[in-house]
Amino acid sequence: MSYLVLARKWRPKTFSEVVGQDHVVKALQNSLINDSAHQAFLFTGTRGVGKTSLARILTKALNCENLVDGEPCNECDSCLSINNNSSIDFQEIDAASRRGISETKELLETIPYMPSSSKFKVYLIDEVHMLTKESFNSLLKTLEEPPPHVIFMFATTEFSQIPATILSRCLQLNLNSVTTEDLRKQLSLIYSKEKVKCEDSALTLISDAANGSIRDALTISEKIISFSERNITSSVVREVLGIPDDELIQGILKNLKDKNSEELFKILDEINNDSSIKSIFINLMELIKNISLTQFSNIKKDSFDPSLLEIDPGTLQIFYQLCLVNIEYIDDFPDPKGLLEMTLLKMLAFDFEEKKNLIFDEMPNEFDWPRLLNELKLSKVFSQHLMQSNAFINQKDFILSLPQEKKVLINDKNIKDLELKLRSMLSIKDLKVIVNTNYDVLDSPMNIKEENQKKNNEIIEEKISSSKSYKKLVSELNPKIKKFDNS
Repeated sequence: MSYLVLARKWRPKTFSEVVGQDHVVKALQNSLINDSAHQAFLFTGTRGVGKTSLARILTKALNCENLVDGEPCNECDSCLSINNNSSIDFQEIDAASRRGISETKELLETIPYMPSSSKFKVYLIDEVHMLTKESFNSLLKTLEEPPPHVIFMFATTEFSQIPATILSRCLQLNLNSVTTEDLRKQLSLIYSKEKVKCEDSALTLISDAANGSIRDALTISEKIISFSERNITSSVVREVLGIPDDELIQGILKNLKDKNSEELFKILDEINNDSSIKSIFINLMELIKNISLTQFSNIKKDSFDPSLLEIDPGTLQIFYQLCLVNIEYIDDFPDPKGLLEMTLLKMLAFDFEEKKNLIFDEMPNEFDWPRLLNELKLSKVFSQHLMQSNAFINQKDFILSLPQEKKVLINDKNIKDLELKLRSMLSIKDLKVIVNTNYDVLDSPMNIKEENQKKNNEIIEEKISSSKSYKKLVSELNPKIKKFDNS
């Protein structure tokens, strides 16, 4: 007998064997028990979560001669013919290879004919979003009023690409990504049946790597089983899948926390420029997420060095964002390790407290009001009014001084918006804005801007006038100012 891959060997044959889709299974079984099955089903979800498997099981249940509580018997002629891919009344079509209008017309021509030996003729179209616009249009009328003996089943990973006219004619069933815990349980069951030894930590690594897909979990398992000779350890899984060690990831974050560039680059020297770089990004983001969740919930999500909890929550958010932005370029970037190094250098150079305090001077109650005003991102009109203002902070009071003619233009909504943004930026929960008219034009953002511009212009003029090349050019051209008569 030829070898059967795990994904096919362990494909569910009954609803009870389906993993992680209880909400869909219950809905389908209830409709079967109540004899109220729809005539067009649309199964949506990411790859490998059981869309076509559920469609096949539903087909068996609809035609089963010995249906019990909504479960097909897998023993009658109809069930066996579908299991053996020999049923004449069940057609499974791949829309990626048969997407044109001519193929769709051929399919529709067979619809009027009654099933040969089953109760229903079932047409399962996989990756239905690949059909052309003309093919979808030709299906519309048949989907709206299908013959009583015909049932359509569609499966897709991209339901957003399906026309609304098709969606409105189908019962849509959304399949979830399979949870890591459900994947662990299913893999553990399969490994025990297949006589494969596996460490718990290795099981978790494989389940995480599958990213919610039961088929991916079994495909990964196939590769690891072959490599490990049926004795799976976490070190083998990390080696085969290129998953970085937890200590390496924690070491990176710890050295970022301590601003220890020397130790950080010692760790980077151990990393090869290969596909594991993406895994480092992913695992670093996972660690940052777990630390952040622990900081706010006091429930430790995973085992990591407790000292990492000392990292400022705002800094962790910035680190996560930097990883999120740069991971997009990994697959197409010619030097993935270089991208990782530059991302970590950016994290190393970043100082959250220093950035937060840029708006303050050395004096605790004084700060750079023009810079703060620019950071606040207020409405354009309100910002223009505040260009002629002074401000300082006194404990929880933010004192705002304006000329009388500007003060009357500021409404309560403006003040409320300013308060909310200042509370967030200055981290003062009960901050209150107090407006008065003790305005000093010299300290206003507008005057400071004009003075800075004036100084910059003077510096530029001085540099130009002292330039040897400029002097030479002037002496050679001998320019003269000519007055024009406007009369």
